[in-house]
Amino acid sequence: MSINNINSILLTTVLLSVLLYYGKFVLLPLTLALFIFIIIKSLSKKLIDSTLKLFNIKINDLGSFFSIFFIFIIIIYSFVKVLNSNLRSVVDNSSYYQNNLKNLINLFSDYKIEKFIKLNEVFNDVNFLEIFSKIINYFTELTGNFSLILIYIIFFVIEEKLLAEKIKFFFNRLTTKNVLKKINSDVFKYFQIKTFTSFLTGIFTFLILYFFNSDLAPTLGIFAFFLNFIPFVGSLISILIPTIFSLIQFFSFFESIIILIMLTFSQILIGNFLETKMMGKTLNLSPIIMIVFLSIMGKVWGIAGMFLSVPILVFLLIIFSNLNSTKNIAILISEKIK
Repeated sequence: MSINNINSILLTTVLLSVLLYYGKFVLLPLTLALFIFIIIKSLSKKLIDSTLKLFNIKINDLGSFFSIFFIFIIIIYSFVKVLNSNLRSVVDNSSYYQNNLKNLINLFSDYKIEKFIKLNEVFNDVNFLEIFSKIINYFTELTGNFSLILIYIIFFVIEEKLLAEKIKFFFNRLTTKNVLKKINSDVFKYFQIKTFTSFLTGIFTFLILYFFNSDLAPTLGIFAFFLNFIPFVGSLISILIPTIFSLIQFFSFFESIIILIMLTFSQILIGNFLETKMMGKTLNLSPIIMIVFLSIMGKVWGIAGMFLSVPILVFLLIIFSNLNSTKNIAILISEKIK
C-alpha cells in the first residue's frame, strides 16, 4: 500500500469522524433505523416463507413487515417498562447503598489499600440516588427519541425500491443485487446470532442475581443483554457492574466472589464457545480495526456507537470490497484477504 493510499485512508477516517460527531443527531437514529429495517425485513421474509410452507398461506409483504415491526415495538416497550419499574423500586434504598459504599471505603482503608488507589477520590462523587435518576431519565429520553427512529423506518419501507435504484449509480445492476443481498445476509446473521447469545447472557445474569436476591437483577440482566453487543469491553462491564453492586448491597465478599465466578463462567461459555462456534468466520473483520473503530464510535456516538460499531464495519467492508477505488481499505478492514 502506497503512502498516498495511507494518507487517503487517514484523511477519510478523520473526515468521517467529524461528520459522524457533528451529524450525530441525524445520523445516529438514521443508522439505527437502517439496521432495524434490515433485521425486520429479513425476519418478515422468513415469516412469509414459514407460513407458506406450514399453512400454505401467502402473507402480504407489508403485512408481514408490520407484524414483526409491532412485535419489536412491544419488546422495546417491555424492556423500558421493566427497567423503569425496577429502578424506581430501588431509588428508596439509595441511602442504604450510599452508607454501605462509605463503610466499604473505610474497610479497604483499614487494609492500607489507599497507598495504591485513592478510594475516597474515586468514589467520593458517587451518588446512587443521582445515578438511578439519571438512568431513568436517559431511558425516558430514549423512548422519546425512538419516535424519530420509527419515522425513519417507515421512510425506508416507502423508499426501499427507490433506494435500490439509487445504489445502482455506484454499482452495476448485478453488483448492486449482490451487494444488497450480502448486506442483508451478513448484517442479519450477525444480529441473529448476537441477539440469541445476548439473550442467553441476559437470562443467565438475571437468574444468577435473582438467586442471590439482588435488588437490580432485572435491570442488570437487561444491561447484560445490550452490553453483549459491544465487542471486547461489553462482557467485562456486564461482569464488573453486578459484582461491584452486589458487594455494595450485600456487604459480603463471599457472595460477591461467587457472583463474579458464576458471571465469568457464563460469559466464557456463551461468548468464547457458543457464539464463536455459531458466528464462525462470518464477519472477516480485523480485531485491531474493530478495537480502533469501537473507540472512535464510542467517542463520537457514545454507547450507541459502540453498539453499532461491528454492523457498521460489516456494512463498510461489503461496500468497499465492491468498489475498485476502495478495495485497499477493504483489505485493511478484513481479517483475511480474500
